[in-house]
Amino acid sequence: MRTVFYEPLSPLSFLNRSAFVFREKTAVVYGEKRYSYTQFFERVNRLASALKKAGIEKGDKVAFICPNIPPMLEAHYGVPLAGAALVAINIRLSSGEISYILNHSESKALFVDNEFAHLIEPIKGEIPGVKTFVNICDVSTNRPLDGPEYEEFLATGSPDPLPNPVEDEMAVITINYTSGTTGLPKGVMYHHRGAYLNALGEALEHKMDSLSVYLWTLPMFHCNGWCFTWGVTSVGGTHVCLRRVVPEEIYRLIEKEGVSHLCAAPTVLISMSSYPKAKECKMSRKLNVITAGAPPSPTVIKN
Repeated sequence: MRTVFYEPLSPLSFLNRSAFVFREKTAVVYGEKRYSYTQFFERVNRLASALKKAGIEKGDKVAFICPNIPPMLEAHYGVPLAGAALVAINIRLSSGEISYILNHSESKALFVDNEFAHLIEPIKGEIPGVKTFVNICDVSTNRPLDGPEYEEFLATGSPDPLPNPVEDEMAVITINYTSGTTGLPKGVMYHHRGAYLNALGEALEHKMDSLSVYLWTLPMFHCNGWCFTWGVTSVGGTHVCLRRVVPEEIYRLIEKEGVSHLCAAPTVLISMSSYPKAKECKMSRKLNVITAGAPPSPTVIKN
């Protein structure tokens, strides 16, 4: 509960601040698209407003099946701003696993990049709780699901700032599901306070600031991009979206956008290091790489 001396911790406050402090600074880059922090903030408010108009209420769940493009980033703010919890689903899961996740999470709205609509078409009759479908048309204009296109959906909302709906910082902001390799997928709940603190911790640990340029090589559906979805915004940095993790495109963007930070699993780093033209990449600044994986086997050094 809010009082004059208490404000619940939530990553939503990061965008509020950055949209005020860094109004004209570039917040999001995707291809030829450039969104300033003011535009990013307006798009997030449109998403939240449109969700509320579509019947999403406090405590509801909203699912996204989408690669690392602007709608997926906007969902990390727009969905909780509507009072709901985000369910970011791994694009590599099977239709059966996705059906289970949608039903288990009780998601009421589903946003799907049209490249992955084939995962939803076989299970449309198995997910009765989903009342709203939205097509994210990025690589084509095809609308395979019965619902509006993402930009049309945003147009039904208002860019005017919405009041922060978070009263309890321990309320759920996202639910992340495992792939179900040892059984049915398991959901892990993040609360607003935890996401806030983790995001700030990452920004501090990796020395990020308003001049940082972060390349999205890590899936946003994987633990919410390790919370960098919020951490980059907390310091007013720039998000560079990347639809496909291809070494050639990674190096091109590092050079073109002046990337300073990226996260990647060892597999991605191996693909980058083995790329034949890697040495031709001209870096204008130091590149900070954050990685994680299974610890290596212990090495015994003999004298």
